[in-house]
Amino acid sequence: MTINADAYFKEVDEMPWGRLFYQLLWQQLDKVTVPGAEPLKILDFGAGFGKTAAHLAAAGHQVTAYEPNEELAARRYKTAEYRFLRGDLAEVKAALHLERYDLILLHNVLEYVADRNEVLDFLWDLLTPGGSFSLVKHNPRGRIMVNAVLRDDPAQALAELHGADGQSLNFGTVKDYSNEWLLDWLAEKETTVTGDYGIRMFFGLSQNSAVKFTKDWQENMLQLETECQTDPIFKKIAMFRHFLWMK
Repeated sequence: MTINADAYFKEVDEMPWGRLFYQLLWQQLDKVTVPGAEPLKILDFGAGFGKTAAHLAAAGHQVTAYEPNEELAARRYKTAEYRFLRGDLAEVKAALHLERYDLILLHNVLEYVADRNEVLDFLWDLLTPGGSFSLVKHNPRGRIMVNAVLRDDPAQALAELHGADGQSLNFGTVKDYSNEWLLDWLAEKETTVTGDYGIRMFFGLSQNSAVKFTKDWQENMLQLETECQTDPIFKKIAMFRHFLWMK
C-alpha cells in the first residue's frame, strides 16, 4: 500500500473537510460512547494518526490504538494518554488475544488487508458480549460520484463502475468490498446492524475549496450532513458508510 502520509496528515489536521469528517464520525460514535456515562475499554484497530483514539481517551475512556504503518504512527496525535501498539498482524494478535473490549473501531482498514475474514473474526473474539463494533468503509458509489464530479474524471468513474479497483489520492489502490458482503458476515455471527450512516455525501463534491474555510459553510454543511446521514437515498452515494453493531 502506497501512502502519502504528509498530504493525508494535512488533510486530517488542517483542512475543513478533514475536520468535518471527524465531527460527523464522533457524533455518530456518541450513540455508543455516551458522553458522561461509564468509561469504556476501547480498541482502535488501524488507528492511523490516532485522532479518534486521542479524542476518546480525552473523554475518559481507556483506549488501546494499533497502527502498523510507521509513517502514520510517527505523526500520531499525543493530545491524550492512550496505549499504542505497533507490529504486524501476528504480533498484535499475540499481544491482544486475552483482552476484551467494550467497543472496537475498524475505520477504513479492511480495504487494505490481505484477509478480511481473519481480521474481523479476530476482533469479534475480542469484543465483550453486549459490546459495540464501529466499522467505517469506503462506499464505491460515493467514490464514483467523486471521480465524475469533483475530479472531472468520468473515465475513472466508468472503470470503477465496471469493477476496476478504486484509487485513493493518499492511499493508492482501494480493494473495495460490498455492503452485502459485510451484512452476510454479520448474519453468520447472528447479529444485526444497530446503526447505518453516510459520511461525506455532499462536502466532497465541490471544487470550491475557498468557501469551505468559511464558518457559514462549515456550520451549514455539518447540519446538512447530520440531517441526511441516515437517509436511505443520500447514504447510498456517500463517500463512506459507518456501520455499528452489537455482540
